[in-house]
Amino acid sequence: MIIWGINPVLEAIKENHQKIERIILFKRALAGKVYRVLELAKKHDIPIKIVDDPSFHPPKVPPQANTQGVVAYLSEFQYSSLEDIEKAWTDTKETPLVVALDGVTDPQNLGSILRASVSLFAHGVVIPKHRACEVTGTVIKASSGGAFKIPIAKVTNLKHAISHFKKLGLYVLCLTHKTETPIFELDLSIPLVIIAGSEGSGIRPSLLKECDYLGKIPINPTMESLNVSQAVAIALYEVNRQRGFVK
Repeated sequence: MIIWGINPVLEAIKENHQKIERIILFKRALAGKVYRVLELAKKHDIPIKIVDDPSFHPPKVPPQANTQGVVAYLSEFQYSSLEDIEKAWTDTKETPLVVALDGVTDPQNLGSILRASVSLFAHGVVIPKHRACEVTGTVIKASSGGAFKIPIAKVTNLKHAISHFKKLGLYVLCLTHKTETPIFELDLSIPLVIIAGSEGSGIRPSLLKECDYLGKIPINPTMESLNVSQAVAIALYEVNRQRGFVK
């Protein structure tokens, strides 16, 4: 796996330095936070290559990528288990908050959702193994390194994962336009899984049947819908607002 950008690489070193195989730094970028990358890499004995050729483009990095002069090569991304997500709230004795994504295929959306989930105190994110985006360098860049700060479980059967959390006492909220109930009218202070679907097809009917609550985010009727990452961020904010932002 390849990641790029100052914050994603810094977070990778802090949270998962054992998985980093090597780092490339551009000499022209050696200032400020890039020096921090250099210092941390040396501290953890990560191989470093400093490049002085401005025309050099690191192998396998997308041509349009803004690397900020920092690229890291990692072994495969380490996904978590559902038990790891459970541990995240039992260790802190907090009210559980989990995000589950059904059919989100755009890496920018997934990255933004991960960033929002970390920023707004979710304990984990669940994504399906098939017909969905997985964690890539683009996702990590869009998450600003947040992908390394939260358990992400990749499951074969999303419905089974939801059932697992329900058995642990969590309730399920589906974000959907197929209801007249705004999320602001629901009690979201309870242990919660938030399910969001793709912008095209939404949440599958089989998953909608697992929901305890259906909630929508009211928007200007001249607009068809929100971006899924925006919807998730708003829902997470509302959960925190109702919980009094206790942390």
